[in-house]
Amino acid sequence: MNILVARIPEEGSNYEGDDPGDILHAEQEQFLRNPGDVHYKLYVQRVSDELVVRGELNVDVELQCARCSEFFSTTVGVSDFLRACPAPEGTDSVDITEDFREEILLHVPSFPVCSEECKGVCAQCGADLNKGACACEKDEGPSAWSALDGLNL
Repeated sequence: MNILVARIPEEGSNYEGDDPGDILHAEQEQFLRNPGDVHYKLYVQRVSDELVVRGELNVDVELQCARCSEFFSTTVGVSDFLRACPAPEGTDSVDITEDFREEILLHVPSFPVCSEECKGVCAQCGADLNKGACACEKDEGPSAWSALDGLNL
């Protein structure tokens, strides 16, 4: 998004609109895909030689579930977007597209889950436990940690 500095009145200005989801460069992210348009509601004010930009960002995306590895649709929202961009006298416009991208990617959950009821995958055979029980034989023998039970410190 480019902000035309000359059009900002002294009291500031509101901006609302959409930028294409291409600004997120989702092809570089393996756990995020198919971003929709980035919707923004911003208030921009010139303070000395800077533009202060604050507001909200929202984008519909598909994220990969950390438990079952299936992609699911969700909205990533940023309610506290705030940037101060240098805009010395004579600056025509300020591009905050990279700031949008950075802020949205920082708000993507580290371990997104498709639902609280997601059971994930079997650690032995990799079967999706949301679709039913797995066919692998559960070994009821000692666990991998049982060797530590006899450890005498």
